[in-house]
Amino acid sequence: MGDFPKLLVLGSSLPGGRDGGGVVRDVILRHYPRGRYICLAVNAADEGLKPGKVPESLRNVPSLTVALVPRPTFRGARFYLPCLRAWGLRVLAGRRIEQAVAFGKSHGVDLVWAELQGDTLAIAQEVAAGLKVPFVGTIWDDPEGWLADGAYDRFSRRFLQRRFREAVRGARFLSTAGEAMQQVYEKEYGVKSVILRHGFAAPVVPQGPRLEQDGIIIGFVGNPYGRDAWEAFLAAVAGLNAQGTLPRIRLRVFGGNFPYQQDGVEIQVRGWQPAQLMLEEIAATDFCYLQYWFDPRKRRHAELSFPNKFETYLAAGRPVFFHGPAYAGIARTVSQYGVGVCVHSLEEKEIAQTITRLIVDRPLRESFSRAALAAFQAEFNETRMMTNFAELIGVDPVLFLRRLQE
Repeated sequence: MGDFPKLLVLGSSLPGGRDGGGVVRDVILRHYPRGRYICLAVNAADEGLKPGKVPESLRNVPSLTVALVPRPTFRGARFYLPCLRAWGLRVLAGRRIEQAVAFGKSHGVDLVWAELQGDTLAIAQEVAAGLKVPFVGTIWDDPEGWLADGAYDRFSRRFLQRRFREAVRGARFLSTAGEAMQQVYEKEYGVKSVILRHGFAAPVVPQGPRLEQDGIIIGFVGNPYGRDAWEAFLAAVAGLNAQGTLPRIRLRVFGGNFPYQQDGVEIQVRGWQPAQLMLEEIAATDFCYLQYWFDPRKRRHAELSFPNKFETYLAAGRPVFFHGPAYAGIARTVSQYGVGVCVHSLEEKEIAQTITRLIVDRPLRESFSRAALAAFQAEFNETRMMTNFAELIGVDPVLFLRRLQE
């Protein structure tokens, strides 16, 4: 196994989490030689290490979880969180770097694979320097997105933005989430990157059209962000159901908490399912919904991010109904591969017209389904993911392909 560097996998959570990064790392590490990586998480809960919940990628793998920001539980604690975060970034980070370096040295790591997001940025580059090894960085989302969502004070935002810029320029190589981010980062930072995103091993071929008396089922997977899009979409579906001229439309949701309700729309929340079962159920829907924020404050995040649910829809051979601004990077991908339709409006009438078109034009849906499976085979699969990861860490892709075939 000398061709595989021993990795210190550094992130905000351990592999196997429900977040996109946790899923990707879990799949990749399941194909990486056991004994050639260790894992360290910053500010992560330890649910993944409880008996019966340990992902395959962490079984018998040395793992360490450290807290950079204390999580107080007393009343009013959220008002103190900015101060605690500033203290953690200024003072406690040094101690955490020492712990991470000692952990890495004790296992003889050759390379740090760091998630360049959140509080991990406070220690990633320094840990690699302390170990005297290079590091490669993976970027799931642009900082403007996650800094706006977290409990970050002004000092913490400036500090982490500076660390992000330093890490991007200091990494031996980078991975980005999609084509839009790849192009923008090369222009803004002068760095090249490889695209790293989730891919399933094999698609689930749909079993042909369902009976119309079962109604129309729209699938959805993952985090239901974008309230403005959701409210407009659900109102349009409710309006179509009220008219009664089309088969009854239902929504089938796979994921955690789903906060939206709409009179006149049946919403079936299935929760998180094992990957293969979820794919099979998604493949039994008529098409899938993919929404993004219209809020202009989210513009850069919409432009640069790449949603993991997209690969799920392709692996299930489903047409994609994209609902979001035209400047979103994923809108160009939907159009490029011809896998669905795009609506760049919050107007209920325009949304309803596009839904109607998808429902009544079955040959159109079938063509989108074929295009989805073709896109999966060409670009959005596990083999492509592992090949790109091999490039990220400087390993001959052939070695990974052999492991995939074992």
